[in-house]
Amino acid sequence: MTDWLYWILIFLFFAGSLFLLHIPLPHDISDRSKLAVAEFLLRMSNEYFGDLVENLFGSVVRNKLSRFILKIGFLMPPKEPMEIKRREVKIGGVPCITYEVANRKSDGLLVFIHGGGWCVGEAAYYDDCLYKMLLKLRMNGVSIDYRLAPEHPFPAGLDDCESVILSLYHNGCENLEFNRNKIIVQGDSAGGNLTATVCQRLHRKNEKFVKAQVLIYPVTHVFNFNSPSYQEYWKKYSGTALLNPKHMARWILLYLGLECNKKTIKKLLNSQHLDADFENSETYQELLHYDKLPEKFKNDHTVRARRDVDSELAAKFQKVATNPDCSPIFGDCHGLPPALVLTAGYDVLRDEGIQYAQKLENSGVKTKWIHFPRAYHGLFNMPNSEDRLEMMHEIVNFMSFHI
Repeated sequence: MTDWLYWILIFLFFAGSLFLLHIPLPHDISDRSKLAVAEFLLRMSNEYFGDLVENLFGSVVRNKLSRFILKIGFLMPPKEPMEIKRREVKIGGVPCITYEVANRKSDGLLVFIHGGGWCVGEAAYYDDCLYKMLLKLRMNGVSIDYRLAPEHPFPAGLDDCESVILSLYHNGCENLEFNRNKIIVQGDSAGGNLTATVCQRLHRKNEKFVKAQVLIYPVTHVFNFNSPSYQEYWKKYSGTALLNPKHMARWILLYLGLECNKKTIKKLLNSQHLDADFENSETYQELLHYDKLPEKFKNDHTVRARRDVDSELAAKFQKVATNPDCSPIFGDCHGLPPALVLTAGYDVLRDEGIQYAQKLENSGVKTKWIHFPRAYHGLFNMPNSEDRLEMMHEIVNFMSFHI
């Protein structure tokens, strides 16, 4: 009887702990049951334990922990399809993965740039996505393993991506056949940012060979932490391990090479890196203000009281972050290749993806914007997701039209 009571008490303790730690996800979010398990495990490790590590050792060490935790999820790589030959190579001096597809129907080339806030992630983590896409497209692909911040802050990762794409166009790639005039660049999240910025950079240098660009819930600027999509995080799924404002603020500071600690992260979240002159400027109002978003995305927006601006942080931040190589929404988009922009409903980056799609369209770029209201940030890399299949279907259709 005593033994049974002992085990019952242990069960009640763990059951109670799980109940107290449970944070319900939105009822209509994609992959809700599967995501609930992944989110809980990620929250225990990368959020709660990560906060402890950051308090003790700082943001740089916490970022290394995030890399380690992410790597655990990909310890068992997906099986390489018989129809694809995967190779790890260097292109333009940058580590890459090439995917040579048998029985090709297209001589185009997909160049993929992975996400991860510029600070975490590896090209190999997207093998499964690329296997599936390239087999549907029946074309070859390259995935770029660019350098990560904070060890290699802006613009190191962007320089790597540009180097690879220029080398592919001008020098080709051994063991990989493709038509150099049919290169499509694609990326998700921070990789979407690098895709957009590298397309602008190449265009400014009169290297106008990129056939099309695919931006999957991209980062397009690093200023507005008070937009409706950021506010929806706090209202609908606050505390979860889905991409949250604190992670974005931390990665942005690390990427830009600025001082990163809990204090500066909090200042970004409170918009203390924006001085009044910049926030009231014509550029900010035209490009970054939420007022131009579709009505359904701004109904619940609350205007927050301004906090005291950190003038020193604002000056440093605006100097680097208004550079189009960092925030492509500030760049000249006229003449850029056709674009597909995908946004997700449960994503703090939703609004800036919409804003960039609007800017592209207003600049005369052939732009297709598709919104997935049930999707969450990171869906594109979620295995066995039906909604990911829908997203991939749209990408494949777009790319097939442009190659």
